Amino acid sequence: MPSVVIIGGGAIGLASAFFLRQRGDFSITVIDQGPIGDGCSYGNAGFISPSHVVPLAAPGVIGKGLRWLLNPESPFYIRPRWDSELFRWLWLFRRSATEAHVTRSAPVLQALLERSRELTSRLQETVGDFEFRRDGLLMPFQSEAGRHECEQLAREAERLGMAHEWIPAERLAELAGTKVHAEGGLFFPGDAHLRPDRFTAALHRYLEQQGVRFQPETPVTELERRGGQVTGVRASDGLLAADQVVVAAGAWSARLVRAVGYRLPLQPAKGYSLTFTPPPEGVPLRPLLLTETKVAVTPFREAFRLAGTLELSGLELSIRDRRVQAIYRAAGRYLPALRLPRMEQAEIWAGLRPCTPDGLPVVDRVPGTENLWLATGHAMLGISLAAVTGELVAALISGAEPPVDPTPLRADRWR
Repeated sequence: MPSVVIIGGGAIGLASAFFLRQRGDFSITVIDQGPIGDGCSYGNAGFISPSHVVPLAAPGVIGKGLRWLLNPESPFYIRPRWDSELFRWLWLFRRSATEAHVTRSAPVLQALLERSRELTSRLQETVGDFEFRRDGLLMPFQSEAGRHECEQLAREAERLGMAHEWIPAERLAELAGTKVHAEGGLFFPGDAHLRPDRFTAALHRYLEQQGVRFQPETPVTELERRGGQVTGVRASDGLLAADQVVVAAGAWSARLVRAVGYRLPLQPAKGYSLTFTPPPEGVPLRPLLLTETKVAVTPFREAFRLAGTLELSGLELSIRDRRVQAIYRAAGRYLPALRLPRMEQAEIWAGLRPCTPDGLPVVDRVPGTENLWLATGHAMLGISLAAVTGELVAALISGAEPPVDPTPLRADRWR
């Protein structure tokens, strides 16, 4: 039986293991430098968002980022430092931030996101409850700039035939289930959400029952290579032989594949969240994305989460208090009936999202190799795209017909 080693036990790695196991003809090992389901898959907003069809690399993002650069509380922040990989990434990002790129990429993301939403719903039926709910996403706005941003999203949704609805100020409270301080909002009824830590825990339990092996707390130190063939994964506790290797290590993926000669343009983008358990009074009934501040608001069954920011500061997980405070304050600006406990009572978390410069993930064989695969670069859409990425990885490795066209996700597109 062919052996597959998956490096990365987050949502992408676990979903890849699930769909490979569904094919029934692989021996699978998942290895991770930390606990299974930890890292960026643990504390994010949990959105399953077909509405997020505009890639990170879009017109105006560079200018907005420069305006925010010196503001440590801004939604987008780049920590100034000398880093040749960051400079290369920014140059490629600038090259991608065009209307033509959005026009090409939005239908790609739409196809991936819509398929992933349906696959995720089916996953819950198989692996157990992880609080998947299809309640839509409401984007309230408080300013003309926010309205303009929503209008751009609505135009893109119209072009792609995606359901959306303008919500006047007087209907916001009815839809949100709590008072909303805003001039209006844009509602995407097709969006869904889940509790991400329960998503990965359910997959982990199910896969263990199905015979998938797990090696948590086991850092990978090297990929053993003979010509174009990766023969094994060397970890802190020895060598794992493998017929196929999948690198789904999130923000750490670039380091691993650089050792075999591939320079993946990937930057870790830190995000933060605050989780309140039990949920306080005044929480909304459905998820919100606060347009001007880019703060995600997610009600769970037994908790309430605020998440946000995109901080390019390298592979480090220090928590910057001012950025957490900005997220905390943003909720009160939009939700006046929300009775948040003191910030110190929240579980405060930070994770590193893996961002490519064009805003699309990489799901492909590593150039120059025969059996080394990449599944990373999902930015803020890791939970949204986990299921379809796993399905695609399984199809590519087994030689089956891919469920979606993988061409836009190829690994050599920056050469």
